[in-house]
Amino acid sequence: MNATNLATLKLGPKLGDGGQGAVYELADDPARVFKRYHSPSGPGFSASTLDALIGMRGKLSNGGRPVDEWAAWPSSVVRDAQNVVGFLMPRVPREFTFQAHGKRRLSELGVLLAKKSSPLFAGVTLPTLKERIAILRNLARAVGVLHEHRIVIGDLSFANIFWSLSPEPRVMLIDCDGMRPDGLPPVLPQAETPDWDDPFAAPRTAPTFDRDCYKLALAVMRVLGGEIDCRPTELDSVAFDGVEPAMDHRLRELLRQAAGPEGTRPSARVWEAALSDRLTVPVQPTMRRTVAAPKPKPELLGTGEREFRPVTPPKR
Repeated sequence: MNATNLATLKLGPKLGDGGQGAVYELADDPARVFKRYHSPSGPGFSASTLDALIGMRGKLSNGGRPVDEWAAWPSSVVRDAQNVVGFLMPRVPREFTFQAHGKRRLSELGVLLAKKSSPLFAGVTLPTLKERIAILRNLARAVGVLHEHRIVIGDLSFANIFWSLSPEPRVMLIDCDGMRPDGLPPVLPQAETPDWDDPFAAPRTAPTFDRDCYKLALAVMRVLGGEIDCRPTELDSVAFDGVEPAMDHRLRELLRQAAGPEGTRPSARVWEAALSDRLTVPVQPTMRRTVAAPKPKPELLGTGEREFRPVTPPKR
C-alpha cells in the first residue's frame, strides 16, 4: 500500500484544525496536503480502513473524471516509524473558491443559498438556476459512483461539498476519510453535521447508503428551495422558484419518497436522472446494508483546505 515517511515531508503552514486532526500545506508539493490525526494510536482508529480507501482510489471515476478531480481522496498513508499518523490527499483546487472582500474563500454548497443582498457576497457572481441544477446533478452522480463501489459516505452535508463552474458545473467532496467501504469500521468514529440527521435512523447506529440518499435529498431541496434547514416533510411550504413544471413535479415526487422510512428512498442515480432530461428512470430504493460501527456524539471536522466557514444565510 502507498506509504510516505513523516520525516520526508516538508510541512508548511497549518490550514485547519479539528476534532480528529490538523491539515498542513506541503512546502514542496502545492497540489497536496497532509492530514495528521491527533490520536492515531487510540482504540477507535482503523488503519486498515484507510488502506482500503487508498486502494480504491484508482477505481473511482465521475463522468470520466478521476477521483482527485472531485474528491479530496486519501492517496498515501503517512507513517512515523511503523505507525500510521495520517495521510496525503489532494488540496482543494482554486476553482472551488471565490474572491470576496479581498479574501479567497472556499465555495461550500451552502453558498448557493446566499441572497445577493448579503454583504458577504457583494460583487460575487453566484450560479444561475441552470448551473445550480447542474451542480446538484453532478453531486448525485458522485454519490452514485461511491455507492456503486459500495462506499458509504455518512456525513454528507453542505460543509463537506464544494462547487465550481470551471470548466463546468461540478462538485468536490471533502472529509473522505470519514467514508468507509461497506462492512468496514470508520477510520475514526465519524461525526454527523447537525440538521442533516435522518429522522428514521435508530440512535447510535452506523450510516447506510439509504441515509446518504436522504441527505442528498436534503441538499437538492435546500439548494433549490433556498431554505437552509427545510425537510421533505415541509415540502408544501417550499417553492422551487424558476424550476420548470415537469422537473418540479418529479423532484417533489422523489422528495415525498425520501421522507419515507429506510429502504423506500430514491437512489442517487434516480436523483441524477430527475435533475436531467431523462424522465423514464424508475424510482428504486437504495441499498440497505449497514456497516457495523456505532455513531458517536456529533461534532464537526473538515479535512479539506478549510480557511473559513461562510456565514449561514438567513432563512427566507
